[in-house]
Amino acid sequence: MKRLSVLFIFALFAMWAIGQEPYPKREMRATWLTTVANIDWPLSYTVGEEAQKKELNALLDACVKFNMNTVLFHIRPACDALYKSNYEPWSSYLNNGRGVDPGWDPLQYCIDECHKRGLTCHGWINPYRYGKRGGYDWTGNDDTTQLNYKHTHPEWLLYYKNDIYLDPGQPEVLQQIKTVVGDIINNYDVDGILMDDYFYPYGGTTNQDAASVAKYKPDDMNVGDWRRQNVNKMIKAVYDTIQAVKPWVTFGVSPFGIWTTDSSVASKRGITLPYNITGGNMYAEIYCDPVAWLEEGTVDYLSPQLYWKIGGGQDYKKLSKWWGDICNRFGKHFYSSMALYRYESGEFSATEIRNQLVYNRTVKDGAPGAVFYNTRAWSNSSKLRVNLTKETAEFYKLALPPAINWKPTQERVMVENLAINANTLSWTHADSDVHFAVYAIPNDSINLPHIYSRGDMLVGVSYTNSFLLPAGITATSHQIAVSVLDKYNNEYALRILGQTLGEPKATSGLLPADGYTRKLPFTFTWNEVPEADSYIIQFAKDEAMTQIVFAQELTDTSFETKLRKNLEYLPLGDYYWRVKTRIPNAGDTWSAIQKVTISLEDAVEDINAETPKAEKWIENGQVYIMRQGTTYDMLGNTISK
Repeated sequence: MKRLSVLFIFALFAMWAIGQEPYPKREMRATWLTTVANIDWPLSYTVGEEAQKKELNALLDACVKFNMNTVLFHIRPACDALYKSNYEPWSSYLNNGRGVDPGWDPLQYCIDECHKRGLTCHGWINPYRYGKRGGYDWTGNDDTTQLNYKHTHPEWLLYYKNDIYLDPGQPEVLQQIKTVVGDIINNYDVDGILMDDYFYPYGGTTNQDAASVAKYKPDDMNVGDWRRQNVNKMIKAVYDTIQAVKPWVTFGVSPFGIWTTDSSVASKRGITLPYNITGGNMYAEIYCDPVAWLEEGTVDYLSPQLYWKIGGGQDYKKLSKWWGDICNRFGKHFYSSMALYRYESGEFSATEIRNQLVYNRTVKDGAPGAVFYNTRAWSNSSKLRVNLTKETAEFYKLALPPAINWKPTQERVMVENLAINANTLSWTHADSDVHFAVYAIPNDSINLPHIYSRGDMLVGVSYTNSFLLPAGITATSHQIAVSVLDKYNNEYALRILGQTLGEPKATSGLLPADGYTRKLPFTFTWNEVPEADSYIIQFAKDEAMTQIVFAQELTDTSFETKLRKNLEYLPLGDYYWRVKTRIPNAGDTWSAIQKVTISLEDAVEDINAETPKAEKWIENGQVYIMRQGTTYDMLGNTISK
């Protein structure tokens, strides 16, 4: 029984989702690949380049084996670099010598190896951490390295009992972090940038930053608000840098798992805290305010560190739901960071991890999923390293990372010249800034509805124009198709191998009809297109559809506004929406754009100003309108003539 419970862990996201969607096509499945203190990689700085590459390859192969899709590679643990930085020294974790060139570029190698395996690669950085005082030193022997801030900018450093941090109150520090991130995204094809929770130090700040307080804090601002503002400005500066250079690079932050325990702080923001949660108040201790980043729109996702069990004062379920709701309220993504290392230490059972993963799927924010800390805790653990059996493997399928689909992007055409030679699938495409999803539908499943919207039909992701098909998949046993993914992970129309192109078709009958007025909540509906595999609804602030409030891919022909909590907080006024129809082997086609006015009351606008006003009444709890002898319900459906 113990062996069976361990196997359940590696069924990860699908096996236990009975009654839920069994094969989600979109789900964040990420792992923290930690370099600080050589926790995950490299295990030794003495083995040299080839051995370190071999170690890294083994970790990435484990990610593929267990159908992860994202690697969070620790590239700046402590104002140092596991890449060729123009501003900071090489990390001592590579060779026990801070500032010593290892002779190769771990970040570039990791990106290349991730993409070879169909994995996305995010660069994980610590914004302010510099080192330790006494004992184990994060910074290694740094006295001889001139890029170290001890030499170049000693005024930037704050000294605590054990730790050394950059001073968030120094404007030059903010600028330097912004510059460092700009250097990374300009020189590397990272798919994302992630920060963890090292802001002001845990344990609190007293007078360590007295010089900055005296010089920069406004007289009318208390020191706590000022420190939070410093962190908020840094987050915004990094986000703005990314948007200016490569807006498709996803920016996320992983804060402490409890925002605040001070209900007065929450009530001022119109937020209710999760019931009966106790623990650290990082709003006041490390001056971390992730709600502000959501309010300001300066992150794409949050991955709070929910390293606790279900139940008790830090109840995983309560906190997970709260973070999911708050991210949904601001239209951003939530991916729970989970403590798989606590299974290795004996603190968590396999059942605990299983139940947390089950619950993740109930958090409705458009992008469920999880981030596992740390990589070796699940990939190379003596307790967890167990081969999947056939029984569990059949429940365990691939998933694409969630798309950052609220940012404007260009449409993409289908691949061309799709062909197969032996077991190698190949194609061509006009764009170089894309990657591809590969599907294989067993012949007996070809006619199932919405088959390309299921994760169990996905066989891989390719960053090149070819893909090695898994054993047992051939053009005679399966229907094989390739779709285009842009750098935001939006998907575009599929081309099916060996089939003549069909005709694209737009949906029609969109309701609320163009120009109608609605109060929230209401339901968007449109006509079914029989050949469609899926639909994408977009809702925007402008008719050009560039200021997107939300986008959602779905197989239904309706969508309820209550599923997007951020709509409840929109200003009243005019908005625009449309629906894309996706027909495999035919193309994607948008409907006409519809205007809907959100108001405090429903109304049906008269097309002709000379027409007498519509008559409106309520019958059996339903609102009806009669106009020119025809009765409509409040979605514009004709009831009688």
